[in-house]
Amino acid sequence: MKNYCLLFLLIISYPLFAQDTFQLAQPLVKYSSVFFSDRAVIEMKFAQSETEIHYTLNKQEPTINDPVYKKSVIVKNNFTTVKAKAFGNNFHPSETITTTFIKKGKAIQSIQQTTPNTKYKGNGANTLIDNKGGIAQLNRNTWMGYNCDTVAVTMNLQKEQTVSKVLVNFLQDEGSWIFMPDEIIVKWFDKKTNSYQLLGEEKIAADKETSGSHCNYRIIKIKSKIQTDKILINIIVKKNIPAWHPAKGEHGWVFIDEVKVY
Repeated sequence: MKNYCLLFLLIISYPLFAQDTFQLAQPLVKYSSVFFSDRAVIEMKFAQSETEIHYTLNKQEPTINDPVYKKSVIVKNNFTTVKAKAFGNNFHPSETITTTFIKKGKAIQSIQQTTPNTKYKGNGANTLIDNKGGIAQLNRNTWMGYNCDTVAVTMNLQKEQTVSKVLVNFLQDEGSWIFMPDEIIVKWFDKKTNSYQLLGEEKIAADKETSGSHCNYRIIKIKSKIQTDKILINIIVKKNIPAWHPAKGEHGWVFIDEVKVY
């Protein structure tokens, strides 16, 4: 009888002494910028022993059957999404870290933009076309920050050519009052009428909170391609922070670090 009681106590107490299985942290993914001219070089690191980093380039979630990171990953194709995850015995896999790499668009001869706030003035006149950035940290000098009502960006292409879409990359960090804009309006210069014509536009809702700090690009497409050598982008900054935010009613910020024409 004593033996049965002892066995019963061991069975019910076993979970109390069972070791928990912990989740691995995300691997460290290093790169100079998400924007590139010819190729982007990505390095990955993870300090935990007996672990591996598996990654994909096809937008699928990494599994243990996907390639193991052993040397730098080279990206050459536009809008290539790299996903990486750490795996190890007796551990839950890490959360996936995801980064999309963006290739340069058409050559820009010159660019003019609304003067940014003096605290966030970027890294010179060509900040928005220097292929640097895509790092979700507001204190980096790749970002131009604005708390005015409208940001205007005018790009002069090297020659008149076909244009089908325009990309703008934003920082979204709502805890720091940095929101996506209310609207993006893109126009192209028509030499026949000597005026700007609407190329495309997008309105962006802010119905719910987005936590953390993220890079968030938007692509404005057109239904039919046009010929032009000049593009105008008007970015409408959020004038009233939503009611769900602690700073409701205050004027929001917009941060931009790169624009592309395709």
